[in-house]
Amino acid sequence: MDMSSLGELVRQRGPFASVYLDASHDTEDAAKAMELRWRGVREELARQGADDATLDAMQEAVLSPVPGRSGRALVAAHGRLLLDRVLPRPPAVETVRWSDLPLLLPLATWMEPSVPHVVVLVDRAGADLHGYDGCGERATEVHDEVRGEEYPLHKVRSGGWSHRRFQNAVEETTRRNAALVAAEVDRLVTDLDARLLVLGGEVQARAEVREELSPRCRDVLIEVQGATLAEGADDAAFDQAVRSLVTQYQFDLDNDVVEEFTAEAGRPHGRAVQGLAPVVEALREAKVAALLVSDPALGDRTVFSGDDPAQVALKENELRGLGVEHVGEHRADEALGTAAAATGAQIVVTDATGLREGVGALLRY
Repeated sequence: MDMSSLGELVRQRGPFASVYLDASHDTEDAAKAMELRWRGVREELARQGADDATLDAMQEAVLSPVPGRSGRALVAAHGRLLLDRVLPRPPAVETVRWSDLPLLLPLATWMEPSVPHVVVLVDRAGADLHGYDGCGERATEVHDEVRGEEYPLHKVRSGGWSHRRFQNAVEETTRRNAALVAAEVDRLVTDLDARLLVLGGEVQARAEVREELSPRCRDVLIEVQGATLAEGADDAAFDQAVRSLVTQYQFDLDNDVVEEFTAEAGRPHGRAVQGLAPVVEALREAKVAALLVSDPALGDRTVFSGDDPAQVALKENELRGLGVEHVGEHRADEALGTAAAATGAQIVVTDATGLREGVGALLRY
């Protein structure tokens, strides 16, 4: 997960309330169940020391239901809700924490992939386009519609020269419409720097648009069968297909990071370090491109950090020696996640075995 969008959050002053919980709203008694669940979460946060203003800010968000089966990630401090993310599925373990630093590592496990992508549904008259910039907390969705000429579009059975002229006119109209759609797709893919272009709709219309697309778009193109703009179409099936493609793309990206880390770790002086001490040092020096975490017990260990979340060290005197005045001891799962966000590092949660102390880093240089 790209943590760069959370840089502003981690520079806020704590303490923070961090909550990851089941927010499903898919049964008749879902609202009542959510109230009971939140009551338990609120009581636990209050027991840990959370103030009422911060709890009230979180409560307003939690009790605003999101239809379907989902989870919720929330971070708040000093009466302000700083992060509110809907998770594609409920977290396996509910997490409730009041601490000096926000807990962000679970986002890398449970958050929906933030891959910039464009989704297009076409027919011979035009297309509906949706673009997603993949910017995490500030993610925006762009919706566009292209409508070309609608006459003539349908071939009819007849004979003679008039029939041929009509058939040619239909084909020319379809080509012009496809060119209009392709031009808008090219613009949207370029504007969003999309990594994935999903094309659905009528078979012939897809073929026409595909021929008109730029090489840049063809390089990231995946077609989905069975989708259509027709009224009554199964939008849910198409949406699920798109989500699966985006999730697989993110999985492949994460796997590429793990493979690159493994390759670099096998080279003398490669761009990979592992173990808490060298990873903490690399984070402090803003050298980490990707933080790899495989040990769920990482939080059982502690590191020291300063007012700047990127100021991390295993020993207090290391930071004192660098002139850091305010130093605190924090859980490693909090400090490493905030340091990664502060320095724009990616976080990959992996089940790869052999990571020393369950943590590693792929370095920028």
